[in-house]
Amino acid sequence: MGVLGAYRAGKHFSGIVGINGMKGADTSDIVMLLKAPAHGYGEYLGDTDLMDIANFVSNGQSDYASYVANGKIVGDVATGEQIFNTVCAGCHGADGKLPKGMPPLASLTGNPWELLHKVLNGQPNEAMPALRAFDHQAAADVIAYIDAKLPAE
Repeated sequence: MGVLGAYRAGKHFSGIVGINGMKGADTSDIVMLLKAPAHGYGEYLGDTDLMDIANFVSNGQSDYASYVANGKIVGDVATGEQIFNTVCAGCHGADGKLPKGMPPLASLTGNPWELLHKVLNGQPNEAMPALRAFDHQAAADVIAYIDAKLPAE
């Protein structure tokens, strides 16, 4: 969300003004912008990576406003528990404390927008897959369960 998002200031400040204006744009136009001198990503990313970014910018941006209220996720804990135990616990453990070296999942719920994004789009350079097969409410339900029932330490 750029200047409208959580990283508009603070330690995670990205400097990115925003990408919302390119929502629905032609992906080849987005790739050209990414390769242009102003951005310069063509020097660092391959064509597949650039197309992945362009597809996300054009087609993958989501409005999470209806899943977050007052900085807290809005979800059904019981439904989230069922989904977590059948989909997530295999990698994250029943208590959400895996994989080793990663903070417990419950310690990450303070930024529900980022966590929704990671559940739906994966975590770069990690084994966390994109779970776009989940609808947004299912992802919110999982996070509600994590926040309500799993230990943060």
